[in-house]
Order: sequence, then C-alpha cells, then structure tokens
Amino acid sequence: MLALSILVSIVCLLTALLGLYYAVRDLTADLVLLGACALAALVWAVLGAALGLRDLGGGHPGDRVTLYGYLLTALVMTVGGGWVGLWERSRWGSLVIAVVALVSLVLLMRLTQIWPGGFA
Repeated sequence: MLALSILVSIVCLLTALLGLYYAVRDLTADLVLLGACALAALVWAVLGAALGLRDLGGGHPGDRVTLYGYLLTALVMTVGGGWVGLWERSRWGSLVIAVVALVSLVLLMRLTQIWPGGFA
C-alpha cells in the first residue's frame, strides 16, 4: 500500500505542477493535462480497490466510513476537476485541475494520518 500511496502522490504532484504551468502560460487544458488528471483518477481507483481488497481479506480498518469517504471524495473530485478542465476552455479550467490535484495530495496525507494501519 505504501508503494501505491507514493505513486498517487507523484502523479498528483506532477498533475498539479502541469496544471499550474498551463494556468500561468494561459493555456487551456489539452489532452496531456486531461490525461494526467485521468491518470490521477485511475491511481486513486487502484488504491481504493487495493485497500478494499485488503479490508475484505481480513485487514480491519479502524473507521471504514472515513477511509472510504476519503477515497470516494478523492476519486469524484479528480473526475470532476477533469470534467471542469474539459469544458472550461480558459486558464481557469487548468487551474481547477491543479487545485484538485493539490487537494488530492492533502487528502492522501490526511488519510495516512487517520488510518495508518492500511499503509504499512
């Protein structure tokens, strides 16, 4: 799980930096930025599936509502940010993707603080 959470961190950080670059350069979200956002959603889904399988296999999380709430929030937020980036054809769409990726990083940091047993 630690490797997956590191992968999520790296993908979200690179997506945030790319989104900030696009926003500063006054560029709209193109296939590269939207692909990075889709990749971030994909790694969140993989992390959620891995944690869910671990939970089914006998790993007992302390608070399932918080765990799955954070995972679902991160996934829906990332998909929503990509949707806004697709339809908002200005720099603000790129900035929304950057902010969503940064908030995803914060969610992952909080998730590992709240539920450390799942990531060891």
